[in-house]
Formats: sequence, C-alpha cells, structure tokens
Amino acid sequence: MFSRRTQSARVALFFLDQSVLAVAFAMAYVLKVGWVLPDPNTLIPEVYIRLYLVAAPFIALALSAMGFYRSHDELPSPQRVRKREMVRGALIATGVLILVGFLVPPATSAGRAAPSYSRMIIFMYTGLGTGLLWLSRLTMIAVAGGLRDAPDWTTRVVVFGDSPRLHRLLGALGRTVHANLEVVGVSAEQGPDDLGPSLTSDEAIGLVEQGQVDHILLDSDDLPPGRLDEVLALADREGISVHITSAMFPSTHLVPTWEKLGGVPVMGFVSNELALGERIVKRVFDMTLSLTGLSLFSVPMVLIAALIRIESRGPAFFVQDRVGSRGAIFPMFKFRTMCTDAEADTGPVFAVENDARCTRLGRLLRRWNLDELPQLINVLMGQMSLVGPRPERPEFVGDFKRSIPRYAHKHWVKPGITGWAQIHGLRGSDTSVAERIEHDLYYIEHWSLGFDIRILIRTLFDGYANAS
Repeated sequence: MFSRRTQSARVALFFLDQSVLAVAFAMAYVLKVGWVLPDPNTLIPEVYIRLYLVAAPFIALALSAMGFYRSHDELPSPQRVRKREMVRGALIATGVLILVGFLVPPATSAGRAAPSYSRMIIFMYTGLGTGLLWLSRLTMIAVAGGLRDAPDWTTRVVVFGDSPRLHRLLGALGRTVHANLEVVGVSAEQGPDDLGPSLTSDEAIGLVEQGQVDHILLDSDDLPPGRLDEVLALADREGISVHITSAMFPSTHLVPTWEKLGGVPVMGFVSNELALGERIVKRVFDMTLSLTGLSLFSVPMVLIAALIRIESRGPAFFVQDRVGSRGAIFPMFKFRTMCTDAEADTGPVFAVENDARCTRLGRLLRRWNLDELPQLINVLMGQMSLVGPRPERPEFVGDFKRSIPRYAHKHWVKPGITGWAQIHGLRGSDTSVAERIEHDLYYIEHWSLGFDIRILIRTLFDGYANAS
C-alpha cells in the first residue's frame, strides 16, 4: 500500500515537473515576444517548438539521472521544499536545453536557416522554471494535505516492536501521500510509550480481527516463535498490508523482495545493485569521459611510457589482477612505477609510501597519481568506472570478506579510478579498510549521476585518487 503511494508520488512529481518546465519555456517565449525586446521576425515559433520537443526527453532523463527524484520517497512538508533544490532542477534543465541547442541548429521546416536562439529566452526559462517548480511542489502538498485530513483517508496502524527508530518509521509513513496516520496500538515490552496505546500481542491481534486496523508494522527481532506466521496469516485473511523492517532479519543487509519463480511466490534477499536504467546512464557517462580523457592525455601517456622505458628495463605498463563487479577478476592497467619483479621475494604485499622498490620516475608518477591514467582504458572496456570503490587484489579479498562486515557488498558496482572514500583521504595501505568500506557502501546506496560528478570535481581539485 505505502510502496504504491510513494511510487505514485514520485511518478506524479516527475510528470508535474515536465509539464511545469514546458510551461516555463512557453512563458519565456511569450514574454520575450510580447514585452522584453520583442523581435517577431527572428523569434519563429516553429524553431522553438522544435527545440523543446527534442530537448524534453533529455531533460527528463537528466533530472532522473542526477538524482532529482531519489529523495521523493514521500511527499515532503512545505518546510522541506528547498528553493535551492528547485534551482538545481532548473539549472539541469537549462544545461540540457543549451546542449541540445548546440546540436540542433535553428531552422524552419522549409529548411530556411533561422537566427540563433535567444539567450534572453534561455535566461528567463531558468528563472521561471525555478519558480514554477517550487510553486508546483507547494500546490501538490496542499492538495495531498487536504486529502490526508479527510476521515476516509485515515490509515490505522498497529505496531509490533520496540526499536528506537519507530518514531522515524511512523513519521515517514505519515508523510506518504494520502496517509493520515493513526497508531491504534503498540505491542512492545519496552517500546516508546508516546506512540499510541500499549497493547499485548494478543490485544493487537484482536484489533486486527475486529477490523480496526488497516496496516501492520513489524519492527522487532524477538517476536515469540510462530507469532510472525500468525500475524502474516491474519493480515492475509483480513486483506490488510504489512511492512516488515530489517529488524526481523538482523543478520543480513541484503534487500528483501518478493518475486515469482515458475509461478511460485518466493522471498529473496538481493543485492542493492544499481537499477538497469542507472547502470546505462553511468556507462554512457563513463564511456564519454574516458574517450575524452584518452584523447586529451594520449600524447602525455606516450611520453610517460617512453620515459619509463628509458629509465629502467622492463615494460612501460604494469598489469595486475583485481577483483571487480560481482567478484569478476580483471587485468587493471597502470604505468609501471617499480622495478621489475618487485614482489619476487616477498609475494603479494601492499604498496607503502616511500616504497624502496619505486623508481625515481615512479615516485614522481605516484606523487601526481599519473600512474593511474591507463585505467581510462579499463573504463572504456567496461571493467571499471570513473567513480566507484577501489578494486582490491584477489590475494587479499578472501581475508577481508571474513574479517570486515559487508566487505563483498562493494562488488555490487564496478570499481572506480576514484571514489567517495578516496576524496575523504582514505587511500593507501595506511588507512582503515573497514572505514573505506563504510564510505564505499554509502556511495552505492546514495548513487546518482550528480554524486559521480561531485566526486570527480573534488578529485580534480585534490588530484587523482591514490590507489593501493
């Protein structure tokens, strides 16, 4: 029930935004033609209609890819509608519009060349888009708020559990569309006493049987044996919804989901991988920038390779097996910074700062992180991403899996040249692997294209991320 409502809220916001932005563009055109330095001979309507029809789907895709709707799992309160967020949305739309304007030259259907697009229309579009996005949010909240206040839309909830996060959970449920929440009872031994009437487990079940409950929230890891089956069977018989939190499965951080295998309903615990659409957007972004990077750095890379060969015997490139997405092993490319056979006597070991095995040129390459440039080839080949958790050597992964909780979860995405952990100084063998994993998992769980761009910008200011 709630998942459908939150999904509906997100879809409604998406289509509302596209409509509002289209209206903002039409208003900007009308204002320019009618009041602001009018020039009807150059502002041909057909040209601007064509421009926006081409740009509209890319604007929608860009807003989704930049994480504009990830935070809208619930309808926010008026106080949480930030104008800064609306400005960001309008700027994203304007940026896409300008890019499309470069790629789609102004021309009429008859093939006549038209004057260049009006910069004033683009400028007004940004301002009007910001204002209309903000006003549309407030309007939608007001309408949904009126529906929530109607008695027919009240959702009666009974809670089984005593975790300290119940306030936050119920608050989130209460902010979903059409959810005027009423907690009719809480069954918990030592739970919060200000959420609703305290009930025994049998009393809570009695309310469900009497038809006084619309939804059950289970947030406890100590239900009596068989009670979970009893509650689920009761909810099924009464036709009401149930939400079960991760407290019911304390030993896993995998995402529980229901699916059908051969027509049989099964409950699965799956990884929190990026959705297909997100993976496509990230891949296109990686390919575009890696091709650009290889074009820009091709001459410096050839020069570096030549200097390495001149300084010491051996190949210019160093190829080392690393563990990538879904545990697959791939050859990662780097410029060679050590003497050949550096691990002949020691076996696989972590690189350390001021490593005696480094050549003079190798120290310089490491200092400026130029030894990582060949990994743009890995990105282009699809083995790595520009941004993601740093890949580790297979010799160390097994030990890390056993000693560090959720270590293997970093393999839900492709490894990166730089990452959230690296821009926070967590790089090299002298940093905590467990702390690095915490940052990697935060990145995976909060991914958006905008997040990737933010990390890349930080990396450019701080220098390429050092890798172990």
